[in-house]
Amino acid sequence: MLMDDTILIRKTLEKELAYVMSTENDPTNSPYILQWSLQEHKKAISTDSNLLHLIVLDKASEKPVGYVLINGLEDESNSIEIKRIAFSEKGKGYGRKMLQLIKKWAFTERKANRLWIEVVDHNNRAKSLYESEGFKIEGLQREAIKLNDNYQSIYMMSMLSSEYK
Repeated sequence: MLMDDTILIRKTLEKELAYVMSTENDPTNSPYILQWSLQEHKKAISTDSNLLHLIVLDKASEKPVGYVLINGLEDESNSIEIKRIAFSEKGKGYGRKMLQLIKKWAFTERKANRLWIEVVDHNNRAKSLYESEGFKIEGLQREAIKLNDNYQSIYMMSMLSSEYK
């Protein structure tokens, strides 16, 4: 469990998957992230030891405001991926707070060497957030994924432990 004065991040419960699916499929999120089936989300919360499925809660109300998937827990090179981020509550600082807590966890508790994320090239809001939090662009993968029947280019962004310190 990760928390600060605003948010609480913990493992997602199966009963919260309806919220996760709704947030993932929301028109403000779906142009930027891959969609998973309910079965894929269930597998992620129950059987995948390499992946963390986390829910982000407003600390005061304990209401879900987003979720995040973390991949690479068993990576031999200590490279952890923020696989997916989606928020139902935008513009309130939850995303920045979540990112700060995940960075701290990855580099201090997990002793990661590298924390990385992919961002669709037209998701300027997310890209700006990641850059402002110290992530560096490593490159652009042209038309690397198919979202909503369209090929999308994605930026690979990362932060190294030496940059976090």
